[in-house]
Amino acid sequence: MQLSKNNKSGYLAAITGSFIGAVSLLYLGGHLGMFYVKNFMPNAELEGIFPPLVGQFLGWWIGEVLGCWLALRWQNYRKINKTVKLLAMLTPIGIILWVVIFMFVFQLLNRSLSDLEIVQLQNQVRPISVGLLIIALAWLSRFLTKPLPSHRHTYE
Repeated sequence: MQLSKNNKSGYLAAITGSFIGAVSLLYLGGHLGMFYVKNFMPNAELEGIFPPLVGQFLGWWIGEVLGCWLALRWQNYRKINKTVKLLAMLTPIGIILWVVIFMFVFQLLNRSLSDLEIVQLQNQVRPISVGLLIIALAWLSRFLTKPLPSHRHTYE
């Protein structure tokens, strides 16, 4: 017996699943990277920054894709695989662009603000911008792969 496919657009499911998966695995990857540095690289200096960054990058990427897939699969939406594949391709590009833009903007702000103000501003802006990027990537991937209505004059 095959379940019928859900004909709704699936934007909310894709965004919610991506957000929950990305945020949870982003922090898990960062903590695992820190654990690795503390236990296996006790005398690390600058090279100790790479395991947490790689853990966060992979956690964000895998979490966003896996969360989107689970949410869409659980609700039995159409075109799940296309959405998830596109999200898997868009996420690393979005992460790299976010890092470049984030660093560029805060280098410009570094000239006019003190170090304490920069750190406080980064701690407030970083989670908000990451959340908005996760939402934008999930929405874009679902929008570009959204199933068309069965009748071309029918709107969902």
